[in-house]
Amino acid sequence: MASHKDFQASGPLKGLRVVELGMLFAGPLIATNLADLGAEVIKIEHPKGDEVRKLGKGDNGLWWSVVARNKKLVGVDVKHPEGQAVVRRLLESADVFIENFRPGRVKEWGLDYEALRKVNPGIVMLHVSGYGQTGPYTLRPGLGTLAEAFSGFAHVTGQPDGPPTLPAFPLADSVAALSGTYAVLAALWARERNGGIGDEIDISLYEPLLSMTGPMLINYTKGGSIARRDGNRARWSTPRNTYRTKDGRWIAVSSAADAPTMRLFKAIGREDLTRDPAWQTNRERLKRVDECDGLIAAWMQAHTQADAMQKLGKFDVLAAPVNDVEGIVNDPHVQERGTVITVADPVIGDTRVQEVVPRFRNAPGKINWLGKHEVGTETRDFLREAGYADSDIAALEQRGIIKVA
Repeated sequence: MASHKDFQASGPLKGLRVVELGMLFAGPLIATNLADLGAEVIKIEHPKGDEVRKLGKGDNGLWWSVVARNKKLVGVDVKHPEGQAVVRRLLESADVFIENFRPGRVKEWGLDYEALRKVNPGIVMLHVSGYGQTGPYTLRPGLGTLAEAFSGFAHVTGQPDGPPTLPAFPLADSVAALSGTYAVLAALWARERNGGIGDEIDISLYEPLLSMTGPMLINYTKGGSIARRDGNRARWSTPRNTYRTKDGRWIAVSSAADAPTMRLFKAIGREDLTRDPAWQTNRERLKRVDECDGLIAAWMQAHTQADAMQKLGKFDVLAAPVNDVEGIVNDPHVQERGTVITVADPVIGDTRVQEVVPRFRNAPGKINWLGKHEVGTETRDFLREAGYADSDIAALEQRGIIKVA
């Protein structure tokens, strides 16, 4: 087996070492973001395998292929004192430590910030939990679905006469992961300017999602207005909706400003409305939301999605097809831009996945490999680097404390 040092990362974070002690999505996704940009990520995984390996279609855990990409795997039972000692040893040389267990759990394992900073003052430690490290709900179990409900997101999502609607994917985890990623980078920047001292970061699952709801909070605190479900409409702008086409597909239209709306009216053959004061401003159109939606919907029903998009495009209308995943993968813009790339995998074969999102000119990130199929592929390498003799490694493996692939 090749040493972990044989795999040379690329990207702006090359040389950064991250240890991830996470489960499911939020914490691991932060580490994935950092790995995509070149950081060396050591994922601590239970010797019996991470739960994400069991999720998704197929026998090979396709979800794991995405979440664990670019990561090096160390199989350790962190609930065992000797396993905790292994992780502490690895953290002595780490820049970043990410954990997303219930608050207080890592302290029980001797992996809290106060203990770690004594041996590694520069470490940046990030906690992700459902409700945060403080407050009366701290010890409540927290998952993304609960955060999507608690944050108010589900309350304002869905049709007016329908139930609160949860997303079909881990939205709260993904949003928290974005917040966590830029928080880590900010802490590392600060470390460079304050003598090399790291920091401890606390992120809940619900707060980043709440911050994405725009003026919902201030509308209540300044005017007592409680946001409700409006479907695809927006109280502040019209037209804004999705419209069904002749072939059963959909097109989204948004015209927050007046000029794009005038172009839309011309595209659908209603240039007369561009000269009518009752339709020329958003304020006036909001008084006619149903009528506005109705005339656009009637035009869409008379055209296929492709034909409608072609006609709308001639007038530079703010519109886009509502794609399913097949539509995304086969779209010529997506293909030419390289949004989806092919990565080789020794078990599942060549696989199309999304390319690293931020595009750097001088130091681009790269997907070097998908989630590795064996537990503990780099356990031996990192334990040797941490000072463990081969005899010690063998003894730990025999007792089930570590897993060596």
